[in-house]
Amino acid sequence: MLAIARYALKSPWHAAATVASLAILSLFIPLISILSGAIVGLIILTQGLLSGTRVILVSIVGVTAAGFLMTQSLILGVSIGLVQWLPMMLLAETLRRSRSLSLTLLVGMGMALVVVALQYLLFPNSGELWTQLLLEMLNAQQQAGPEMARFEQILEQMVHWMVIMLVAVMYATFIATLLAARWFQSRLAESDGYREEFYAIRLGQSAAILALLLSVASMLIAADWLLAMAMVVLTTFLYQGLAIVHSWSRAKETKSWLVLTYILMVIFPQVVVGVATLGMIDNWLDFRKKWKNLPTKTD
Repeated sequence: MLAIARYALKSPWHAAATVASLAILSLFIPLISILSGAIVGLIILTQGLLSGTRVILVSIVGVTAAGFLMTQSLILGVSIGLVQWLPMMLLAETLRRSRSLSLTLLVGMGMALVVVALQYLLFPNSGELWTQLLLEMLNAQQQAGPEMARFEQILEQMVHWMVIMLVAVMYATFIATLLAARWFQSRLAESDGYREEFYAIRLGQSAAILALLLSVASMLIAADWLLAMAMVVLTTFLYQGLAIVHSWSRAKETKSWLVLTYILMVIFPQVVVGVATLGMIDNWLDFRKKWKNLPTKTD
């Protein structure tokens, strides 16, 4: 991946060709979209917003042309630019100017909360629309019986939670993409800056109080928009929690707990909430300050 990043930095045309090619490839391998966005973020971090904007515009033209040849539609490039690259532009420029992952996370959280508000204001019935669309695609409405009714009930619940978690998942993806861009920048510069910045993530007591209030309110009040906002703030503090786990692993010079944490997060969603909660309470207890004095292993 570093070879791809080096190639993209050779010139604006190299960058645009790389970003557009990865975007087209992501239509077949969705995870490639993270790499495409990371290259966009890398260009902005190293060369500025203007250079990044030029690369994005040229890439949109290239993706649109390729999309038209494949689907006879002109919307592909613009949709990718708006959905994938515009958020990366905002986040990467924030990080470039502030040089603070903590501030960038807070700015991203604010943008995500605004998107949640717009989502439920403009599309209050999006869950029902998605359910009907999926039923039509599966030709399920032509069937009847108790099994079909049970299937529709399960589908409605799945779509319901998909809508609630949509913005939080997208936000987590954009932050992961930004971190990949910052990692590229650090590795290409042969610097430890990224690791030190990640380990130092601290979002502050005010943000932690907001997260706690939203979390408690979402449990007491049956409102989907409130739960969606709670998901966003928990996602934000997940990164502070992970910074703590990484710092602990570094202080103890062992990776076993770090690996175990990631495995458990994949298997049990409760562990994700636990790590995010750890990130919240760290703003008062400051675990990492205590761990700086831990003895390290010697040969």
